[in-house]
Amino acid sequence: MALRCFEKLGINFAEALLLPYIPKEEYGQRFSIDNPEYVEEALKLHKGMIALVFHYANWEIMGVASWFLKNPIVVLARPLKRHRLIDNFMNRLRIASGLKVIPNVNTSKDVIRYLKENNIIAILGDQREKRSKGVYVDFFGEPVPTTRGITTIGMKTGTPVVPFYYVRKGFLRYVIRCNKPLEMERKGDIEELVRKNTRKINAFLESIILENPDEWFWVHRRWGRDKQ
Repeated sequence: MALRCFEKLGINFAEALLLPYIPKEEYGQRFSIDNPEYVEEALKLHKGMIALVFHYANWEIMGVASWFLKNPIVVLARPLKRHRLIDNFMNRLRIASGLKVIPNVNTSKDVIRYLKENNIIAILGDQREKRSKGVYVDFFGEPVPTTRGITTIGMKTGTPVVPFYYVRKGFLRYVIRCNKPLEMERKGDIEELVRKNTRKINAFLESIILENPDEWFWVHRRWGRDKQ
């Protein structure tokens, strides 16, 4: 599984390099989308939408979804501070695929503004979080520090949180799968609600990893970090 994981990371990089050269006229032959009605229904609320995405299959060509949804997608990208040349290069590829990229650093005000404008904000839900900022919730049976930002925004604004992931069908051929919005419970103790709602994110991620374990980015250090 480890070997297949690294093989697919190499394929992902090649696909990200080549995607800008694929004519938009070929998108319908190479890609398809399941359940786009979940997005349409979410945007009818005029509260924007959080596209919950993960380091799964080829997340770097997420911009293809904006072509199918006929809506621009704003993506939060955590800067690679020690690798600025790589960071700039990858952001150019993301923009070329159809995304609007904003650095994921103190962006809460920008996110709220984009949501008020009824935009789609894509946020990765499986990144390693600092112990001081994250909330510890179970992930495959062990508590791990997980971002609280997605659930906090969803609870505060009522914005639908719609999970997205790609299903690989071949080289630069994918099914974009939209899923039913996760219910963000909003009544009760705030910290307990954050934990409960964040656990739903990890549970969804667990379910798709079990479908295709080698499609997830296992290089992340998601376990082995104590609360101390």
